[in-house]
Amino acid sequence: MIKLIVTDLDGTLLTDNHEVPDRFWKIASRLFDKGIKLGIATGRPHFSITEKFQAIVDQLYAISDNGSLIIHEQTELLSKSLPKHEIEALVIAARSVDNAWPILCGRDQWYLENSDEVLMNAVLAYHSNFKIVDDLTKIDEEVLKMTVYDYAGSEQNSYPQFKHFENRLKVVVGGAKWLDITRTDVNKGEAVQILQSLNGISPDETLVFGDFMNDYEMMKTATYSYAMKNANPKLIEAANFVTEKDNNEAGILDVIELLCFNEC
Repeated sequence: MIKLIVTDLDGTLLTDNHEVPDRFWKIASRLFDKGIKLGIATGRPHFSITEKFQAIVDQLYAISDNGSLIIHEQTELLSKSLPKHEIEALVIAARSVDNAWPILCGRDQWYLENSDEVLMNAVLAYHSNFKIVDDLTKIDEEVLKMTVYDYAGSEQNSYPQFKHFENRLKVVVGGAKWLDITRTDVNKGEAVQILQSLNGISPDETLVFGDFMNDYEMMKTATYSYAMKNANPKLIEAANFVTEKDNNEAGILDVIELLCFNEC
C-alpha cells in the first residue's frame, strides 16, 4: 500500500516543454482524497514549485534545490544553505569553464552575472525570477545551491572542473546541461527520509520517480523506485523499476494509477 509519492519535475513529471500533464490534477486530487502524501523533489527553487502548483502547493511537500529546502503548509521543515566561504571558490571555478555560466540560487530569486542570450533563454524556460549582478561573489543573501548552466554538456564539460570540490561539497549532474552544487548533507534521498520519518512511512510504502543523477539517492529510499524510460542509464541501474513510457507520455501517471488506484 503506497502512502507516499515523491517525484522529480523536469524530465519526469513535466514534459520537455516544462508542462504539467493535464491528467495530473485529477490524479493528485484522488491521491489526497485517499490520504496519500505527495512530494515534489526538484533542483528548481521553491518559488518555481509554487508557480507551477499554485492550486495545491499547500497540500504538497515542496522539496526544492535538490533537498536544500523543504516546505509544507507554508512551514519550513528544513533549510540548508551553502557555506559562504565556499561560494567565491565555486564562482571562480565556474567562470573558467568554457560555454558555462554560474547561477547562485537564493530562496527568493536567482543571481546571474551574465546576460548572454543562450543563458537567458535557458533560465527563462524555467522562470523569470532572477537578477543580473556585477559580481556573484558579493551576494550576501543565503544561497541554497549553485548551479552551472553548461551549453556544452554538464557531465563532460563542467563536472570534471568541479570534482575536486567533492571532498567537501555535493557535486551532481542535474541534467544534460545543468550541474548542481550543494552541501554534502543535502540530497533528495535525505529529504524523502525526512518525510518518511515525519509520517511514519516505510520504504515499502514509498513510490519515487526520477530521471537524472540528482535523483540517485532518492532511488535508495523506496521499494517502488522508478527511473523514467528517458532516464540517465546510471539512474536506471540504481532504480528498482523503469516506466514503460517517457516523460512526454506522462509515464509516471500510468504507474501511479496502477499502484495506487488498483491496489492501494
